[in-house]
Amino acid sequence: MPLRPLLAAVALILMLPPIALAQTPPSATELRLGLVGRWSGALGYRDYQSDALFEIPVTTTITTPGDGTTLIRQSLFDDGPDKPVWITTVSLDDRATGTVAAASFRSGNTPELVTEAVRVAAFADAAHWTLIYTRTGEDNDAPAEIRITETRTGDTVLEVKEVRAVGAGDDAWRFRNQTRLIRRGD
Repeated sequence: MPLRPLLAAVALILMLPPIALAQTPPSATELRLGLVGRWSGALGYRDYQSDALFEIPVTTTITTPGDGTTLIRQSLFDDGPDKPVWITTVSLDDRATGTVAAASFRSGNTPELVTEAVRVAAFADAAHWTLIYTRTGEDNDAPAEIRITETRTGDTVLEVKEVRAVGAGDDAWRFRNQTRLIRRGD
C-alpha cells in the first residue's frame, strides 16, 4: 500500500471530533459519586399561600463510604437566628434497576423513605450532565408524581423539584422547590 494514502487515512482519524470517538456515558451512579465534596448555596421553595419564591442558605457535605453505591448528604439550612436545621440523607443506588433508595433524617420528624427511578438525561462529561429522578408520593397532602431534575455545570449543581397530580398531563408540572449549590472543596 502506498504511504501517502495511509498517512492521509491516519490524519483523518486524528482529526475526528471527540464526539465521534465518544464512549458510552457513565451511569447515574458514577455521575452522582462525582458530587462528593463540600457545597454551599440556597434552598428556594414555593410558598403555596403567596406563590412566592423564598430562599434560605444551605451548606452541604456529600461523602461516600467507598462502596461505589452509597452517598451520605449532610445539609445545614439557616432558617433564621437560632434555627439551624440539619437534614441527613443516606442513599443507595441500584445500578441494575436504575433506582436510588434514600432515607432522610431531620430532628423532630419521622424519617422519610423514598425510592426513585433515576436516568441520565444529558451527558457531556463528568462535570456537565443532567439526571432526572421520578417517583410517586405526596405533595401538599395529596397523591402526586414528583420529578427532580439535577443539572451539574462544572462546579455548580441545580436541583429543581416539580410536582403534578397523579395521572395529569405534561403541562401540569408545577415548580415546588430548588437547591442551588456551588462546590467549595473536596
